[in-house]
Amino acid sequence: MANYKPFKKQTLAEQVADSIEESIISGAVQGGELLPTEPEMSEQFGVSRAVVRDATRMLSAKGLIEVRHGKGSFVTENQYAAFGDALLLALRRMDATNWDVAQFEQVVYPEILALAATSATEDDIAKIEEAAEEYLKYHAEVSEESLMETDSPTYVKIQNYWAKFVETLFSATHNKVITLLAHPLIQIHGIRNWEGLTGSITAMETQLVTTIINLVKSHDPANAHKEMRRLLALPAEAITALK
Repeated sequence: MANYKPFKKQTLAEQVADSIEESIISGAVQGGELLPTEPEMSEQFGVSRAVVRDATRMLSAKGLIEVRHGKGSFVTENQYAAFGDALLLALRRMDATNWDVAQFEQVVYPEILALAATSATEDDIAKIEEAAEEYLKYHAEVSEESLMETDSPTYVKIQNYWAKFVETLFSATHNKVITLLAHPLIQIHGIRNWEGLTGSITAMETQLVTTIINLVKSHDPANAHKEMRRLLALPAEAITALK
């Protein structure tokens, strides 16, 4: 006789949550869309408002919806932030070090750049160059001292420009998993830190960004992989400090 697995026992709230989740995943309900009110969903599903409330909490915990006080429940635009937060929390619980992150980047980023060099279209390259131009333009407009103040609006804004550049680079691979990983990888890397470096910060960032763009435009994955490994290489003392 076949060994069948028993059906999963679900509460009413789990069944309601699963139904709404499937609607979101299938695209029947779009990001940013307002869900029906508790009374409306209670009537639609034939359950109490308490059940709907529990289902809403489950969906919120998964990062699928956002509950706004006094306005209702909205489908989130994407789950990048929730994914990144969950990854950061897991790494903290594992006592991961900065070196764990840096070492992971040394393994992953060369592969991503090689794939971008293989797959990037002219439109992708144009978007990467546009994001790079915005990042470097803002870099040139602000004082280098303000970039050292990690709690300043300038510092936060420069990180947002950098994130946009990295996201366009990852998107150029045309791999959905890599594209999804862009935001969480930026988060676990943390804020870029120029402290202790000599020379112009803007000049160094310009050289880094320009090199990356040229590697993508070369459509030479082997060289892109090799050069990215070189760019990410760290001296022994830096590795020791990160550990």
